[in-house]
Amino acid sequence: MGRKVISNLKMQELNGVRELVCKDKSGKFRPLFKKQGSMDGACATYSLIMNLLILQCIYESDTHIKVQHKNQNTKRLFRVFCEDYGMHRDGQSYYKMKKLIESSFSNVVSVEHKLTKNMSALSVIRECIDDDKPIIISIANASYAHAMLAIGYENDGEDIKRIMCLDPDGGYIHGQKRWNATIDVLSANRFNYTSDFEGISRKDTVQLEDVLILSKI
Repeated sequence: MGRKVISNLKMQELNGVRELVCKDKSGKFRPLFKKQGSMDGACATYSLIMNLLILQCIYESDTHIKVQHKNQNTKRLFRVFCEDYGMHRDGQSYYKMKKLIESSFSNVVSVEHKLTKNMSALSVIRECIDDDKPIIISIANASYAHAMLAIGYENDGEDIKRIMCLDPDGGYIHGQKRWNATIDVLSANRFNYTSDFEGISRKDTVQLEDVLILSKI
């Protein structure tokens, strides 16, 4: 068994608690995890922001409420995703996410939307993580669709057995692990999504859907 996790992630002592941190645009380690609220459908936006932090495209302080953004690219990004579209109550398609990123942050990142499904999604996820890049993924079943940020995987030879994710709807990352959700590969088209939320573990059978890949320019 092997494991690959994005290198710009570590657990660090902050105020007496071991928290997940990454180097942001400043080059200093800052808290990474961003928690989705209970009344919004903005899981893709939270995943996007964590992705940009890991790529060192924004400062962690840029994510703070009521902050005055001095950088014009960052100002446009947060205006589009946090003001123009607000709570994303109906969620957001990755096709639309790509357009929004291109309209607000194209000077900083390029974005690719791939219409993947199950094993093809798994292959792209592995390629990105092997390239030390996080990737925004989507899962779905008959009840819901959800976006997360994949940051690592476990493998047995050539076969990926598990994807490790930052789930914006999951619990805060404390302790040792650098992820709060996993997707176990049960078969070629059946995956087991497990997320930790406030000490309660929830588990669903899901499909892997399309992905968004961000690359720093």
